[in-house]
Amino acid sequence: MNTLLISFIIPAYNAEPYLRECLDSIERLDMQGRGFEVIVVNDGSTDGTSALLSDYQKRSADMVVITQENRGLSAARNAGMKVAKGEYLCFVDADDHLFAAKFPAKMLEKYQADIFSVNILQKGFDGKRSSYHRYVPDYEKLMSAQDFMRDRNLQPCVWGYFWRAAFLREQNLVFVEGMLHEDEAFTPHAFALAQTFMALNIDWYERILRHGSITTTTDKERQKKGLRDMVAALQHLENVANQAPELRACMQYKMDYLAVDILRLLLRQRHVKAFQSEITSALCVMGYFPLRWHSEWKYCLFNLYTRIRL
Repeated sequence: MNTLLISFIIPAYNAEPYLRECLDSIERLDMQGRGFEVIVVNDGSTDGTSALLSDYQKRSADMVVITQENRGLSAARNAGMKVAKGEYLCFVDADDHLFAAKFPAKMLEKYQADIFSVNILQKGFDGKRSSYHRYVPDYEKLMSAQDFMRDRNLQPCVWGYFWRAAFLREQNLVFVEGMLHEDEAFTPHAFALAQTFMALNIDWYERILRHGSITTTTDKERQKKGLRDMVAALQHLENVANQAPELRACMQYKMDYLAVDILRLLLRQRHVKAFQSEITSALCVMGYFPLRWHSEWKYCLFNLYTRIRL
């Protein structure tokens, strides 16, 4: 086993207003005596992020800072992955923080799964906290990652998991650079290739909703970029699924629901007809518009609705 059990990877771009809370949440962890490192990738920040990181480095021997030109979230995560020495990787967004007080070291060391999931909490604009994509069944049961993924709308956000670093390297899994919603491509791809998975019943991560983020932006051009990249993520997964029938079998359900998310955002964001046609045409080429049929009644209603509206 590596000397370091975990590498925390934090991309930071102009993160001064909230990075301190993020780093403090890691410092407060009870690591059960296990070795760890915190890798912060300063992705071309122009605010006080650099000075803040310099201050933290002076008091923490466990922190590694990588400074690079602004290349985006995916490139920053990839840069952190290249230098990470931990047996497991934990991705943390700089504007979020960890909620847990104790690190689940014994579970990682005992079961050595390729992927562990954790429970996520979300703090809304009103400050209220709620569960976010909690995996209720089969906690702390070692299982096939493909079996878990099958017939499940898999939660894609990479900060909801611990990732075994050797597995990611063996499979050459990295983030697609320049893509928004890059997790939609990365996480299902990883599950399709992983051998083992375990869901841990631990409230670990708190996602903070913020105005102007990738998921909440009202900027039309950024919304269009996001939707085009979600279509690109779906195409990426299609390419993976086409490699073998067993990959298709475990990935299809998630891909169907990614198409649902694309159409849902396309309608909710009220784009012009020309852009709606661009997205639906791209989905049509891949066989995702009109939507495939499923037995769930809400899915069927949405399927009919999109056929009428679009």
